[in-house]
Amino acid sequence: MSGIAVSLLVALPSFVPLGFSDYDTAVHLAMETRRDLVIYFRGNGGELDGVLLHPEIRWYLHQYVFLCVPADFEYEGRRLLDHEAFREMQGRPGLVVVNLHDPNSPHYQTVISAHPLVKSRYAWVPDYGPEQVRIILNLPNWLSLTQRSMLYAVSVHPEKPQSITGTPHPAMMAHCARHSARQAQMQWQHHADLIAASSNIQQESGISFASASEVVAESWGMIFGGENVLEAAFSCVEAWRQSPGHWGAVSRPSRYYGYDIARGANGTWYATGIFGY
Repeated sequence: MSGIAVSLLVALPSFVPLGFSDYDTAVHLAMETRRDLVIYFRGNGGELDGVLLHPEIRWYLHQYVFLCVPADFEYEGRRLLDHEAFREMQGRPGLVVVNLHDPNSPHYQTVISAHPLVKSRYAWVPDYGPEQVRIILNLPNWLSLTQRSMLYAVSVHPEKPQSITGTPHPAMMAHCARHSARQAQMQWQHHADLIAASSNIQQESGISFASASEVVAESWGMIFGGENVLEAAFSCVEAWRQSPGHWGAVSRPSRYYGYDIARGANGTWYATGIFGY
């Protein structure tokens, strides 16, 4: 796997992997080489320095263009973290992944992972170590920010739900995107017509499965005063954990699966998961 071109390297402090400290240079190279961009917004404490020096993580980062900038780094006259593109970072240090590998992707030049270094209100959510960063870097890069946030939330649950051991399928993801958006627009948590949805997915995609199940949830953000997409994903996974029926579907191995989440005008996020067996 090819690394970052040595001729374009910008010297960084020894505690981070080799990469860039210039935003425009990093973005240009990522677009030119069709790789996604990982941005480490480094806080004063350098909380992720050790994790990013881990040999396995350094290896994974060579699949990306890597940029390290201080959390207060300014771009075009204001702090980069304050640009609208990074709003899900809540102005905090942490890791971001930007889709720059596929100009034909609907998510091209958008943030597809946002992981601010903030403590979750859910005790089961782990801190960021090598395992968690490995998960982030291995999430399917054709998915959206909301879909990747849901997959991350399911992936880090300590009970290791098995629904994500199947294949994430575009038709399944599309169903979850539509139904999550529908719930958010209506501001009403409800299931889709699963029989009709399953039939449509199989006819449109050509995949087949014997049976299907669906889970839906709404976040608890309005109770706690709002939440970003990642915390909302944790909230919905927590809601499923409290329901034996929903958790049974999330935990069961699937052949194909999809997840997504959307925010309503009321500030509540609405999630959908669908699984084909």
